[in-house]
This record gives sequence, structure tokens and C-alpha cells, in this order.
Amino acid sequence: MATPRALESPDLYNIGWITALPIERAASTAMLDERHDKPCGFVQHPSDTNSYTWGRIGEHNVVIASLPAGQIGTTPAATTASNLLASLPQIRIALLVGIGGGIARPEEGRDIRLGDIVVSQPQGTTGGVVQYDLGKAKLNKEWEQKGCLSAPPPVLLHALAAIQAEYELGESRISEFLNGTPKLKKGVSGYSHQGFENDRLFKASFDHTGAANCARCNDEEAIERIPRDTTDPEVHYGIIASGNTVVENALTRDEIVQEVGEDCMCFEMEAAGLMNHFPCLVIRGICDYADSHKNDRWQRYASATAAAYAKDLLGYVPFRGLQETPRALDILRSVRQNIQEVHTIASETKSGIKSLQSDSHHAKLKTWLSPPDISTNLTDALKCRQQGTCSWLLQSEKYREWKSGKRQHLWLHGIPGCGKTTLSAAIVDDLMQQLQTPHVVLFFYFDFKDIEKQSLNKMVRSLVTQLYSSCVDSRAELEKLFLFCEKGDRQPTETALLTTFLEMSKHAESLQIVLDALDECSVRSDLLKWLEALSLSDHEGLQLLATSRKEEEIESGLGHWLDCTSIILIQSHSINQDIRTYLHETLRSDRGFDRWHRRPEVLDEIEAELMLKADGMFRWVVCQIDSLKNCLDLRKLRRSLKTLPATLEETYARILMNIPENYRKEAIRILQFLTYSDRPLTVDEVVDIIVVEPDEEPLFDSTFRMPETREIMRICSSLVSQVTRQRGESTVEELQLAHFTVQQYLESDRVDGALSLMTVAGDMTRICLAYLSQVDEGKSLTAIKEELPLAMYSAESWIDHARYSETRPDVEKSILNFFLHQSQAYAVWGKLFDLDQPWNGPLWCADRKTAPPLYYASLAGLQHTVLGLLDNGAEANADGGAYGNALQAASSVGETHIVRLLLDHGADINVQGGPYGNPLQAASIRGHKDVVLLLLARGAEIYSQGLYSDALYASAAEGHEEIVRLLIDHGA
Repeated sequence: MATPRALESPDLYNIGWITALPIERAASTAMLDERHDKPCGFVQHPSDTNSYTWGRIGEHNVVIASLPAGQIGTTPAATTASNLLASLPQIRIALLVGIGGGIARPEEGRDIRLGDIVVSQPQGTTGGVVQYDLGKAKLNKEWEQKGCLSAPPPVLLHALAAIQAEYELGESRISEFLNGTPKLKKGVSGYSHQGFENDRLFKASFDHTGAANCARCNDEEAIERIPRDTTDPEVHYGIIASGNTVVENALTRDEIVQEVGEDCMCFEMEAAGLMNHFPCLVIRGICDYADSHKNDRWQRYASATAAAYAKDLLGYVPFRGLQETPRALDILRSVRQNIQEVHTIASETKSGIKSLQSDSHHAKLKTWLSPPDISTNLTDALKCRQQGTCSWLLQSEKYREWKSGKRQHLWLHGIPGCGKTTLSAAIVDDLMQQLQTPHVVLFFYFDFKDIEKQSLNKMVRSLVTQLYSSCVDSRAELEKLFLFCEKGDRQPTETALLTTFLEMSKHAESLQIVLDALDECSVRSDLLKWLEALSLSDHEGLQLLATSRKEEEIESGLGHWLDCTSIILIQSHSINQDIRTYLHETLRSDRGFDRWHRRPEVLDEIEAELMLKADGMFRWVVCQIDSLKNCLDLRKLRRSLKTLPATLEETYARILMNIPENYRKEAIRILQFLTYSDRPLTVDEVVDIIVVEPDEEPLFDSTFRMPETREIMRICSSLVSQVTRQRGESTVEELQLAHFTVQQYLESDRVDGALSLMTVAGDMTRICLAYLSQVDEGKSLTAIKEELPLAMYSAESWIDHARYSETRPDVEKSILNFFLHQSQAYAVWGKLFDLDQPWNGPLWCADRKTAPPLYYASLAGLQHTVLGLLDNGAEANADGGAYGNALQAASSVGETHIVRLLLDHGADINVQGGPYGNPLQAASIRGHKDVVLLLLARGAEIYSQGLYSDALYASAAEGHEEIVRLLIDHGA
């Protein structure tokens, strides 16, 4: 037998492999493709008592260590891991490989069998392993979850995704490794499958009755499972529960799983010891079901299946990617620092010390979460509320029951324009005025006017931020998420945020949540699912009150869980009480009705006529008030009162029709931008919007601005409103559509073509491009923002509008002129906005190099513009941009038609460059099947190297199964 060779340096070993039992180490050692002797120059740390096995699997060198003989559990595991890193600080990734007890639930689709493999996979804020403490039961008998294992490095997670994709295609090599390992075949027979007849899952209520291998256990107590037709083990991915005591009782097992609250698949005893010592992936072969029927029969085979899977997994870890992964020791130092910070925060919170809860720390968390400012919605709504209104609701029996905690949830619904937002503001105000510790009030306004206030994601960011500020005891939960996200260097997932909010809410003894305008949420289905999950919370002190229109989707979604007695219909006669109060006060205080103050009977007449037709529509009344202000004499007033429009739609149509002809163009333009802009616009921006003339010279002249910007409200006052907003440290005046019903009307087919999407998007594109042409490249960013307030919006938004309108001849002409003949405007645009990284702010650096126009047009999906540029001589292979060239940019974003155009005009199909290496790999990584098909049909080189070796590996690493099959079908 040949003597094992010794590598020239211990630095060549980057993978640590830890086992607990000798049989686990034996199985792992048998999987080595080559055994090595101790490397030259290896000096074991004085405190390190480990014994090591050295070797190679594929292209990776591996060092195996195991716990001392006869010792199991978290402490020996921690010692082994610490010693390994002390002697081998160059280790970059780690695997914990061995046996575990399966948590099989075939009735729930989790049919785990003996010999199967469970792999820890991060979920939400959990790194894949949760720790529980069997030695410390709380007074309420809940098990204490003590922590979670850090997530493995990205290189392992990518390998995990790739191997899962391959296994979906039937490409597992586990059986090959089990059957093809001579040392296992000629060793102890226990390393082979132990027979289906010896794999029985008994009911949790049935205890073991004697005999080593359950020979006396009643078969009738076994759970019936669908027979398998192969002994090949299956692989399951999820959470592994780790503790310091053997679990060998089914009832205890199920109790821990239920109380820990994680969707656990397996128990084991070492991973928890590595939490602060060795971030790793845990791989467990299932040798028992963590019940009283536990025995040793399956341990060797389970050790072998886990080791075989680990070997297969390493085949998906790219050597280059491994070398670029930080050392485990460096990751460990960061983890320990973060854990210490969490401990410090928790300790200081308990002792009342608030140094870490300083304004700067709060500001950092708030910047990280970036919640929308919903206080403005509350303030604006309260301004609209007249004293004495909303009392019918605040004094109602159902509301008082909800407020006192006797009723858990309420839904208020009513017709459009009935004043629901004002009602919700009155509720929040009432709750806050009555607020007593430990009550916490949270609120959120979904808002059609602001894209930042239309999603579930933004809602939970706001609620989490409010709860953090209001409930000190809840803060540690958010701090954990903050540290999990590398102290704010990366954003949390929506799932992680929702989970964190639920965990935080448990620390508030009484928590009341008010959500306004569910119908203005852009992702209603997700919101309704979350509300249903919230309703199932066992937190009895958590209460929800929501308002919306009565729409079928909302009614159906809430109807699954909301008791019909917890619904309040906002009836017309109730709102009419508030409308009467509003009218009486407004008619006597608004200066627009000063002319009638000496004739109170006229004011009474106006009030009576409006009340006669209001029918609970607050918004309708507000519009009529604005219209009646223009009646200068009694005849005109009475004629108007007799011809009042019957509905909101008729009201809006009449307002549009009555706009003076000399301001109709400006009014339409204002409504175009306010209806289709994806963010609120300042008054200064809107003032400049109506000055731009794309078809005249000069395109923009600041001397034509309105001398009194506040007078812009006079152009279409009843359809828009002006509000004061806080932007950072500055206060700005914004213009917005007055109500959700206004936007719905303007987007409907009942309005003329000037407000159709194609028309609006085209006009907005041309206005933005014309405005950019007026920006002086020599000025500072501060000067540009002050002198040309529409510049930032124009730079950020024109290309979005162009996507909907570039086929319009005049729009196409404007775009091509901008790209080909306005070099200064083009350079200014590149400095104000980076299309490659749109999340960045203004760049404005003099030396920034913009990519060629063809690159940006390809990246943005402007097909007609791409063709126009190519016809005008644009070089299809020109370098530039984050993706390297136009073809790779189009491939990365899935623009199949543009890819075809570029290829037709001579683009190099195998061009190298950019982050992905080549177009085929870019499309494969991003999952764009049609682009991959086109590139293959045009002769793309399948084996061309890039970020993930070749395209096959890239698509597998990202889990794109269809593309994997497609590449294989084409010879990969």
C-alpha cells in the first residue's frame, strides 16, 4: 500500500470537517478521494488536543476532526472547533457531518425515513440551526430557545442551491459514493441499508416495550407510510434543533418542536456548541426518530449517507469561490463582536441604561429600515377633521369594546369619499390621548399618492420602527435582525421583517394597530394573508382595526377569520352628522363665503341643499363647496345648487370642463404628472413642468415661471391639494391629487385621450429630456437642485416613461436627439442618475465615465431606440457600463428582442466582460430562458467561462432548473 503524500503547507487546507462519533469519522474518512499525511510545516497549537485526518475530495483539500472518544454535546464540539481554528486559521468553510434523530411527519408531507439526510438551510433570521435548553424549563413549561447558528458563507449557500437543482433532475451521486467506496464495503456490514422492515415510525403515544430492535413492539402502533421502491436516501432541507441532551421520548420531542416554534426536521447535539465558534453547514443522516424506540442499528448507515452527501456537495463548491471566501476565523470575530453587542444592548435595556439607544443608534436603524413618514398622513387628516365630528364612531359600543380590549379586531368599510381616513385619524388621536403604559398604538396609512406607502414591505418597516420606539422590551428582536444583516449593510427580507415584527409584538402587553385604506395597498393578496396570520397569533393583547372600501377581494380575505359582529358599515346617516357639522363650520369660516355672512339664510340654504344630496359622500361635499365659492350672486348660486352633479364622477367631469381655456393646457399637464408620477412632486417641480415647451425655443425659460407659486392651486384646485412635507431637515410644499377617487377617474376611459397612458408617458418623456438639456454641466449639484428643481426627477424618471411611449414618432425623435446630439445633456444625466445602480443617489463626479447610449437603451429595454441607434451607426460591440457591453446588459435583464437586434447587427455572441463573463452566462444566472434559447440557436459557446465556471454551473447554482435542462439538451 502506497504511503500517503504530505502537502507542502497546511495553508492548502481550507475546509474543516467535524464529526462526533468514531463511526461518523470512519464514514467521512472513507469518502476521501485521497488520504494525505500531515502537511509539511504543520505545528499544532499548544492547546489543541485534536487528532486530524488529512485528505482530498475532488479539487478541495479537507481536514477531518472528531470529538474526544466518549464525549458528545455542545461543549466538546465547541472545544474541537476552537482547537481546529487555533491550529489551522486558514480554514474558510466547515461541515458538521454525522447522525441525528429525524422529526418525521408523513401526514404533513415530511416523510423522513431512516438513512435519509437532513441539511441545515437558513430560513428568515435563522441560520439553519436553533438551540433549545432542555435543562431550563420556564414556569409556563415552554422550552427556552437560546439562539441560532450563524448562516454558512455564501459560497456554501450557492453550492446548496446548485446541488438541490441537480437532485431535482435526478443527478444525485450519493448511492454511487456509498456503493463505490471499497473501505465501507469490506468493513462492518452496518454501513449498508438496514432494510425497510427495520424502519418503523411509531405513534408518539406508544412507548418502546422491550427488545433491542423493537421486536416486541406492536406493529399496529406503527404509522402507515407509502412504501418506497428504492433504498436511495432522500435529502430534506430545513431547520435542525440542537441541544445538550439526548431526545428519546416522542412526546418530549413533539413538545420541544411545538414550543421552539421552528419548522424543525431533526435533532442533534453538537451544532449548538459551534454557534460562537465555527459558522458551518450541518449535515445529518437520520438514524432514529428521537423516540423511545431509539437504537444503534441505523447509525453506521446514516453516518455513511451524511458523509456521501457532504462529498457530493463539495463538488459544487468552486475552487476560486472558496479562495475568495473570508476565513472562518475572521467571520467568527465579526460574529462574536455582534453577539457581544446584542448582550450589551440587552443588559443595558434591563438596567435602564440607554446609551446604546441613543439618537444616533435610532437614526442608524431608521436609515436602515427607511420607513415612510406616515405622521404626515395623520396630521393632514386631523387638519381636515372638524371639532365634534367622528363622535358617532368613538362613542359606539363596538368601538368602545375594541378600545377596552373586549373585542380583538374591527373592520370599518364604506363607500368611496365617505371620510374613512379622517375617521382612522380620529381613532389614532383618541387612542393616543387615552394612552397609558403598557399600551402601545401603531398605525399605517396606505396612500395612493405615494408609492412608498403602498406595499406590505413598507407597512411592516413602519410598524417595526414605531414599535421599537414605543416598547423598550421589544428592541432586542430588531437588534438581532440588524446584526444578522451585518449591522445594516444588507437589507432584511420581507419575511424576516414580518417575523421580527411578530416577535417584537409579543413584548407589548397591549398592542393596538390601526391600518387605513387597505384598498390602496398595491399587494392586497399578500396583505390579506398577513392579516389572517396576525389574527391567528396567540397574543391576546394584540388588536387590529382596519378601514377600506367594501371590495370583494378584501371582504373575502377578511371574511375567512373576522367575525361578522366585528364589522362596522360606515352608513350614510352616520357620516351625514359629520357632514352637517363640517358644512356649518366651513360656510361660516371660509373666506370664500364672506359675501354671504350678512345673509345667514343663504348659508342655511346652501347647507340644506348640500345635505339633501350628500348621501354620506364627504368628498362630494368638499368639491361642491369649492365650486360654490365662485358664485358671486344669488341667481348664479341658486342655479348651481339646482344643477349639482349627482356623483363624484360627474363632479370631476364638470371640474375638468370648467377649467378656463387659457389654462387648460397647463391643467392637463399638471394632472398628467400627478396621475402617473411614481413619487410626490414639489410645487417648485410642478411650476417648472408647465414652463417646459418641448416643441419651441427656448425649451425652458425660467423667466416664464409663475411669480406666485402658491397660485398654481387655482389652475385645477378641486382636483389637487397642496400639503407641507418634511424631507430630511427641509420642509417642502408638495402638490398631489386630492383623493384616490380623482386618480381612479383620471385613469379611467371616461377621460379624453390627453390622459391616456401612451399620451401621458410620451409627453412626460419629452418634457424631462427638454429640461435636462438646460442643465449646465459646470454647476455644482447644490446649485442645480436650487436653480432647476425638476432636474433630479427628469434624470431619474424619463427612461421609465420612455418604456411606455418610445414608439410614438415624436418621442423616438426626442430620445435619439438626446442620445446622439446632446452630449452635454447626456453627460449631465449620467452624473445625476446611474441606470446601472438606480438605488444610488446623485453621483455628480466630474470624472465619471458614462457608457455608450446603445448600452443604456439596451439595459432599459428601449427596442425602437436600440434600432434607431444601430441604424445611426452605433457600434454593437462597444465596451462600457456595469455589464460590460450592450449585449450582456440586454441578456442580463431578459430583453430577448434587443438581444436579437444586437446580434443581427454584428454583436459578438461570446464577448467577454462584465460581472457574469459572457452573455450566455448572464442570461443563465438571471433565469432568462428565452434569451438562453436565442443565444444557443445563434451559436453561443456553452463552455465559455464566467462568474460560475460555465453556463450550466451558473444556472444550477441559481436554481434555474429549466435552463439546466435546456443547456443539457444542447450538449452541456
